[in-house]
Amino acid sequence: MITIVININVDLIDNFRNKVNEDLFFREKFRNVNGKNHWNVICSAMDWITVAAEGLPGIDLKRTDSQIVDHLETLNLMQYIVTVDILVEAIIQLFRAIDGGNRYPLSKSNKIFRQSKLSDDAYFKHLRAAFSTHPVNLSSVDGVKKEDGERFYASWVAKDLLGKDFCVVLYSNKPEKDQANYLGVKIKDINLYAEQRYKLLETLIDKVERMNTEHIDSKKKCIITSVIDPIEQLKLLLEENEKRFGENYGYANGLRYLYGLLRVDTSLIVDNFDKAIINEYRNFLITLIPEIKDGLQDMTIRKSDWKKPFQHSYEFEKIYMYFGDGEHPVGKAFFNKLVNKGPLPSILLTCENNGLKQLVMDAYLHQESKKRGRQVSFEEFLNC
Repeated sequence: MITIVININVDLIDNFRNKVNEDLFFREKFRNVNGKNHWNVICSAMDWITVAAEGLPGIDLKRTDSQIVDHLETLNLMQYIVTVDILVEAIIQLFRAIDGGNRYPLSKSNKIFRQSKLSDDAYFKHLRAAFSTHPVNLSSVDGVKKEDGERFYASWVAKDLLGKDFCVVLYSNKPEKDQANYLGVKIKDINLYAEQRYKLLETLIDKVERMNTEHIDSKKKCIITSVIDPIEQLKLLLEENEKRFGENYGYANGLRYLYGLLRVDTSLIVDNFDKAIINEYRNFLITLIPEIKDGLQDMTIRKSDWKKPFQHSYEFEKIYMYFGDGEHPVGKAFFNKLVNKGPLPSILLTCENNGLKQLVMDAYLHQESKKRGRQVSFEEFLNC
């Protein structure tokens, strides 16, 4: 039997995947490169490299004493070659996407198949065509396309000819040319071809690491301006967050939350008790801004000691969906229940400003959470 010893460790593609997901900046950087989404290219390539790395060692290329390969063995060989082709194409795509279109390092190498007129990549495409994808329509015997219209057609696969593991005979469409043209392949050569290109992931990991480090270092040197007005400071921090981590990453959600609630018009709230609770909460939110600014400045995502004042539950989830779209019927019903039977002021029943509704509810939740020293459940909040 042919023993396939292909040195492809799945850990390498896993390490690459971890590296490109390590810094949120990297993902955002490649979402739009001159109008093209290179991040999608990278994700697709990673997925198919994983498929190939995990699958190649399991493809069964049996070897019997017969010179004729059974049909299943031929199909397995086809699968093996096509899988290697997918692996290589995915590696090349990663270099195109990440390395600015530069040729990948082995693009001109011919050290494996040793064809003087063809690179290893070009010759492997010829092998792929003859043994798997285009055996009944070939342009040449050796991979160098002829210009005289001569075409070639491969026989079924045999083995142990010319010192190769597998061979085909290529027949010409020229009546005067009826000699046999043999084309063979060694599995160890295909394995080496795949292994060398797979190993280039190490080069890409180093490149991604350098890109991330350079980005972090350059942003650390850019000092974020301090502004007294909290709204203006938050606007500036939102801009900086997009530059440093991306529009939807880093501190984006927290900044949008603070910016939204601190801008809410509270003139509808006339009761002094309600005003005091809201003002206390707003003042608390303002104290969170410097911590976010410091995190942006030193390019780290800091875990805040502040936690949501409520326990995650179906009711609160639906209420916040209602705050988001203004229409969610279940969320609206739960919110109105907190007004009718709970602690929230009745003015909110006729209020059309969902931002104000959220501010008031969050302020009351914050106060109740402080009293209890823990997060508050929906039922506890309803009955407080």
